[in-house]
Amino acid sequence: MKNLTIHQLVSGFALGDAISSEALSIKDICTRMGITSFIYAPATRISPDMVHVARRMEDFAAGPDDIVIYHHSILSEATDTYITSSGRKVLLYHNITPAGFFNPFDSEVATQLRTARDDLKRIAAAADARWAVSRYDALELDALGFKDVRVFPLIFNIPQYTVAPDPSILGKFSADLTNILCVGRLAPNKCIEELILAFAWYNKSIDPFSRLIIVGSKQTVPAYYAMLRMLAGELDLANVCFEDFASPVGVAAYYRVADVFVSVSRHEGYCLPLIEAMHSSVPVIARAIGGMPEAMDGAGVLFDDMNPCELAELIHDVVSNPMIRNEVMVSQAKRMERLASRSVDNEFKELLSPLFGKQ
Repeated sequence: MKNLTIHQLVSGFALGDAISSEALSIKDICTRMGITSFIYAPATRISPDMVHVARRMEDFAAGPDDIVIYHHSILSEATDTYITSSGRKVLLYHNITPAGFFNPFDSEVATQLRTARDDLKRIAAAADARWAVSRYDALELDALGFKDVRVFPLIFNIPQYTVAPDPSILGKFSADLTNILCVGRLAPNKCIEELILAFAWYNKSIDPFSRLIIVGSKQTVPAYYAMLRMLAGELDLANVCFEDFASPVGVAAYYRVADVFVSVSRHEGYCLPLIEAMHSSVPVIARAIGGMPEAMDGAGVLFDDMNPCELAELIHDVVSNPMIRNEVMVSQAKRMERLASRSVDNEFKELLSPLFGKQ
C-alpha cells in the first residue's frame, strides 16, 4: 500500500465539523498505514484556519490507481469532481437532512438538500464501494437498490477530545446552577424549540436555579436562530444561553460544566456530540430516532415523543435521582469502553481490500 494515494473530497472543511473531523481521522489512519492521503474541498468552503490542512478542489487530481473517497451530505461541486474522476471510487454517506425541515427558514438550503438527495443515486451508482456512517444511513442506500453497503461508523478520535477546557467559559458558568446542555448545528431538524419549551417547564416548575446552554453557530440558519431567540423571549426565560460556535477547548469547557446533555433532534444520521458528552462523563438523553440509537449503543437514556412537561420530568430524574444517574453513567462508561476497543485501522483495511481487485 505504500505507493497508494487516497484522496478525500468534502463539501467544506472547518474545525469542529463532524465530516471534517472524519476526513482527518481517515487521513491519520492512512498515515499509520503508510498511505499518502490528501483532503480536498472547494476553496471558498475551507475555513481560514484550515487552509494548511485541506487542499483546494481545483488542485484535485487522481490517477487510475488511486482511491477517491467522497463524503456526501449536501449539494456540492465535489459531486461532479468525484463522478468524473479517475481511480477507484468510494461513497462515504453521511446522510442528507430532509429538505422539509428547512423550507420555512431557508429555501436555498432546502433546494440544495433536495438536489443532493436527487444526486444520491447517481453518486452511489458511480462508486466501486459504498460505505455509510450508520446502519440507518446504509438502509437509505439499500432502499435505492444498493444492497452492498458497508457500515463504517463515525470515528471518535479520543485524543482530539482530550484538551484542557477554556478557563473563561468555566468562569462564566461557575454559578451553582443546574446546566442543561445542547451542542450541534442550530438547524431546524435539531428541533431546539422543543428543548426550550421543556426547559421553560423545568425552570419554572421544577428547578428555578437552572440554565439551558445551547452551543452552535448562529449563522447556520439565521432565521431559525432568530425564531429560537424570540421563543425564549416570549417565554421570559432569562437563563437560555446561546453560545455560538465553540473551539475544541470551548466545547470541552461546556461539557465540563454540564449536568446533563439533551438532544431532541428529529433527524440524525449518527450524532457525534452524544459520544462527546459520554466521553466527558455527562449523562445523555436523546430521542430514539435516526442513527442516534446506534450512537448510544445501549447507553444513556432514549425517549420517544414526549410533551414538554414529560421531557422536563425526565431531565429532572436523570439530574437529581442518584440511582437513575448512576445507572446512566455505568451504561455510558461501558459504551466508551467498547469504543476505546474499536480497531478502526483494521476496519478501514478490511473495507479497502475489495477495491484492490478493481484496478
